[in-house]
Amino acid sequence: MYDHNSSPKHRVAWPSNGISEVPFRTYTDQASYDNEQERIFKGPTWHYLCLEVELAETGNFIATTVGEVSILVTRDTNQNINAFVNRCIHRGNLLCMGRQGNTKKFSCMYHGWTYDLTGQLTGVAFEKGVQGKGGMAPEFRKEEHRLQQLRVAVLGGIVFGTFSDTVSSLEDWLGPDVARGL
Repeated sequence: MYDHNSSPKHRVAWPSNGISEVPFRTYTDQASYDNEQERIFKGPTWHYLCLEVELAETGNFIATTVGEVSILVTRDTNQNINAFVNRCIHRGNLLCMGRQGNTKKFSCMYHGWTYDLTGQLTGVAFEKGVQGKGGMAPEFRKEEHRLQQLRVAVLGGIVFGTFSDTVSSLEDWLGPDVARGL
């Protein structure tokens, strides 16, 4: 038997009694791991992020992960729940080291770029340079730079997120029996 879910290049022979034995390399193969990260965690699936009650107040946030990607989930000033990647778009540094809390903004320790509770870039240190030298290019627009967002859905007080723009609604993805139970 073969693993039909992998590319032909990465297919491996499966033991003859494939019902009870999984080859050890399945657990240690980097290509398989990378494939899982892309297809399962970044693919057309919904993931548990947190409980809605954990975001009761404006500015509340929860840091979590989807696969190996660090995520921030926030309650903004319009009472919307947002989820975005917890990495500065400038140099990829983690924005928030804490597990949860309350804040008005997230600031990168590396170069001081700041983001609001929706993940929108709001401040760039030395954006205009220092004493007329350096700074961002004149065509740079903060509104064109935001953290990578996840789609968010809340069902039964549980906050879910997905990287996919194509996955169906959370209720459809879960199915009527499960969605009704939440």
